[in-house]
Amino acid sequence: MLSFRSILISASLVALGGVATSAVSADIIQTFAVANANVGDGTNLADATIAFDVSAANNTVVVTISNASVMHAANELLRSVSFDVQTSGGTAPSSPSGLALSDGQSVTVASGGAATTTSLSGLSALGGNEWTISPSTTGPSNTSTFLLSSSGPKYLVIGPSPYIDANSSVAGNPSHSVFLGNSPVFTFHLQNLAAADSINHVVVGFGTGCDVVSANLLTSTTVPEASTLALLAVGSSLLLVSRRRPRPA
Repeated sequence: MLSFRSILISASLVALGGVATSAVSADIIQTFAVANANVGDGTNLADATIAFDVSAANNTVVVTISNASVMHAANELLRSVSFDVQTSGGTAPSSPSGLALSDGQSVTVASGGAATTTSLSGLSALGGNEWTISPSTTGPSNTSTFLLSSSGPKYLVIGPSPYIDANSSVAGNPSHSVFLGNSPVFTFHLQNLAAADSINHVVVGFGTGCDVVSANLLTSTTVPEASTLALLAVGSSLLLVSRRRPRPA
């Protein structure tokens, strides 16, 4: 008959083995940045950080857009993000769907720079000035390109307050106001996502004319899924109990 210790060790090995063989056990989180980019007439500088969280377990991509531009002219408004998803599997990701907006705020800038901020309840709150996710040009067989963009000219992503220095293209301009405040979070689904899929070739569009700037990769990390962490905790606990259980005399 198997001893209690043997049963515990076997159970922990099964749990840990399940983690090792899981094909979708982690998120890939990557951050890209644009710094001091010349946009518009070349006298305006734009800065932004774009963070991607790719989860093959849920077939989702979460994109957080942070516009750090502080000059507050129409040329520094962030309008689009183009990116490639390179798969580690055999089929390129495809068919983006279910785009949603969370942590979104609308910002209205009056003449003189006074700002009014209101929480948004989702994409439907943007009316006809919608953001969309769509396939763009396709690269190699294991890579797909997507474009997350606003139809504009309203609800482009504005930089942080204060807006006392905002020019007439932003402050009190009904053609461009209302804006999306820092930092909206977009979520959408992709088919055929696989473990270790990654983002590359990120291009950010600024301004109502959409001047495009390539972004540089800052960080890339692999984070275990919650279910994987739970299995690891169970396996570790069982092994610990088995070690501490006294042997019979």
